[in-house]
Amino acid sequence: MGWKDSVAGLKRFAAVPWFPVIVGALSGLNLFTLILSGPLVVLFCSAVLANRKRWFWTALANAVGTTAGCFLMVLLIEQRGTDFIKDSFPTTFKSKWWSWTEGMMQDYGSLAAIPVSGMPIILHPLIFFAKLSNMSNAMLLGSIFVGRVAKYCLMSQLVLCAPSALRFFGASQATIEEVSKQKDK
Repeated sequence: MGWKDSVAGLKRFAAVPWFPVIVGALSGLNLFTLILSGPLVVLFCSAVLANRKRWFWTALANAVGTTAGCFLMVLLIEQRGTDFIKDSFPTTFKSKWWSWTEGMMQDYGSLAAIPVSGMPIILHPLIFFAKLSNMSNAMLLGSIFVGRVAKYCLMSQLVLCAPSALRFFGASQATIEEVSKQKDK
């Protein structure tokens, strides 16, 4: 089975109505693995391109899955404390986005939660600082959901109209080229 067969198989699989739900669930799982980001971009783009009319459903499903993963993370933090993130995800502290998120939360408080969650970055720092500042779970998860819906709606439109801009969401050049080819079909 060659590359073209794999892409064709993925496109057929991505066309099924429940595929966006699978991608959303994997997005929630990625909060705990941190290794699925690249493949998730490919799967998300495939879901959008396989059925262009359901781009909003795909964005919504991805946001719901991510928010569900964040909900589980919040529950674990409430049970084990904020050190759970430090101990379980030590590499997140080395990320440039950790200090950026910290600054945004210090400067703007809970108002920063929506724009930060709409960025193409990991959500661990946002959850960490929101819990330290005693932001309510409803406010935090609602902000993450709104920010991620906006992010994935924008990504959907970029897939359909300007795939080269997906580089700002971490897509590799190979992914961008493949999305560009599929977009024109």
